[in-house]
Amino acid sequence: MTISVFLSHNHRDKEFVRKLAADLDAHGVKYWLDEAEMKIGDSLIQKIRQGIESVDYFAVILSPNSVEAPWVVNELDVAMNNQINGRSIKVLPIMLKECDPPGFLIGKLYADFKAENLYEESFKALINSIGVVFNKSAMQAIKYHNNLGTAADKAFSRNLSMMSKPFHRPFQYMGMSIERAEREVDGKANEVGNIVVENKECRLLLEAEGNFISYVEVELKQTAPHYKNQEFDSEAALGALSISISELELARKQTHYHTYYDHRRKLKVSVSCQYDEAPLCVAFSSKYYGM
Repeated sequence: MTISVFLSHNHRDKEFVRKLAADLDAHGVKYWLDEAEMKIGDSLIQKIRQGIESVDYFAVILSPNSVEAPWVVNELDVAMNNQINGRSIKVLPIMLKECDPPGFLIGKLYADFKAENLYEESFKALINSIGVVFNKSAMQAIKYHNNLGTAADKAFSRNLSMMSKPFHRPFQYMGMSIERAEREVDGKANEVGNIVVENKECRLLLEAEGNFISYVEVELKQTAPHYKNQEFDSEAALGALSISISELELARKQTHYHTYYDHRRKLKVSVSCQYDEAPLCVAFSSKYYGM
């Protein structure tokens, strides 16, 4: 069963939280992070409450930035009320910088991340405490974190938004059952089992083979019209989906089609302009991995 964690934090600690989220993801832990889940027009209070109620663990990043932040305090209140009302959710205090924690956290055992040079040791203790085996080879390197920031910057420079759920890191749907994918993307499969979800920025296609998703495709509508003879930066397109090229190996590059391999997930990843005046398209497939 997949373990899930809500990451409560102040925006000033975002750099640490993004790295932590990447390492949790590398260990198969699903995380709830505001920038991935929140969309324009969402009710902040309702969305956060739903997020907290849907996870197994509530991790609060403690620092001088967060202990006085109203939103972090509110999120903690929701998590603690869930515990009081009998719902099984465990609070994980993560001490990033020395501070005075809220009174009801005093006496609890903390995951201690204050020493930057001991990050790996601290992460191992955290991941083991939630029943996940630490895998050193799965750790996301600093290079990954920095390159994701670069990819995000490139996306913004090309007026591409950072896509939130369900478009955030869409390879996550590969191999899912149709039923679970319907719940995850809040969509309904058609008669052949394919699911399409779209808004003004993206169109997401989940294509099924049997009862499982075997192909994922995202059209970035903001990149249209594009032409097949027009060069493009695939790092920006991937960055809009919160994917760093340091996660991938470039296999082939043509003017209208860039092919990568994701060796950890055993996926072929392509960024392409499929026809003139089309948007750029990012696709994920396991069928032609390594070919």
